[in-house]
Amino acid sequence: MNITELMGMFSNPETIKSLNMGDKMMGVVVTVILGMGITITALIFIQFLIGMMTKLLAEKPKSEAAVETSQKTPLKPDVNDPELMAAISAAVAAKMGISPKSIVKTVVEKR
Repeated sequence: MNITELMGMFSNPETIKSLNMGDKMMGVVVTVILGMGITITALIFIQFLIGMMTKLLAEKPKSEAAVETSQKTPLKPDVNDPELMAAISAAVAAKMGISPKSIVKTVVEKR
């Protein structure tokens, strides 16, 4: 009996009972090898796809002129931003368990 016939017999639960022990073991081995082979092939294919996506989506290195101009103009934070001051004072007040108004009064008095 060849492997194709054996796999055809494995597809029907009634015919499995009529097989001898050697044919059953051969069918199990073929089934395991096919399952593992398909799984390994799929994983290798997925690894190849991930590698290709990494190469395609990787950031291109910046030119030297763009790097130099970005280094010449440092970013300065806006110290007088009222929204930023409100967020920081609210966070500090929440941590200390006091009102944000008392924090603002203290900061204004020290100026």
